[in-house]
Amino acid sequence: MTITIIRSIIIYFFVVLAVRVMGRRQIGELSTHEFVITILISAVATVPLEDNEIPLSNSLLPILILISLEIIQSVLSLKYQKFRGIFEGKPIYIIKDGKLIQSELGRLRLTVDDVVDNLRQQKIFDISQVKNAVVEPNGKISVQKKDDRGAFTTPVVTDGNIITEYFGRNEISEQKIRKLLKERGISAKELMLLTLDENGEIYLIEKEN
Repeated sequence: MTITIIRSIIIYFFVVLAVRVMGRRQIGELSTHEFVITILISAVATVPLEDNEIPLSNSLLPILILISLEIIQSVLSLKYQKFRGIFEGKPIYIIKDGKLIQSELGRLRLTVDDVVDNLRQQKIFDISQVKNAVVEPNGKISVQKKDDRGAFTTPVVTDGNIITEYFGRNEISEQKIRKLLKERGISAKELMLLTLDENGEIYLIEKEN
């Protein structure tokens, strides 16, 4: 019994540390790879608790490997946009300019009922009130209503990288983005963020030295 208690305490603090390293997102905000790693850590952590004959290292070592993979993936995602798109996915329009994009619903395996249910949870009971709706990489749906005065913005430069296809398959030409940069005498590498809204207005944040 004493061994089981000691093992439980060690694994508890080890798993808490692992989750802290991964970040502070809520369960509903986890990306696919984060959710998978969380499940794997949970499964691996229970193994030595079920049988005291199993070495504790059989659990701690795999958890360390999973944490390392998460850190490596995070670093690569920060540096390479394409890598980020593969592992984290991209936000995708399902309603754009008031029009339901049925092809994207099929690709995401969403029904109209799924969309309407989600809208009701956001206190929107009439789909005709929606101007834009986007399915985020974590599966949540973000909505902009038609009476919202704010313009819908698209990130076209993030972390110094030019992004031509941020919202699914809605592409902005790289030539247009480079023209915007040239007009302002700044390069993409100098920017943390550059957004372009539907009215052609831009907003930028330069990288700190």
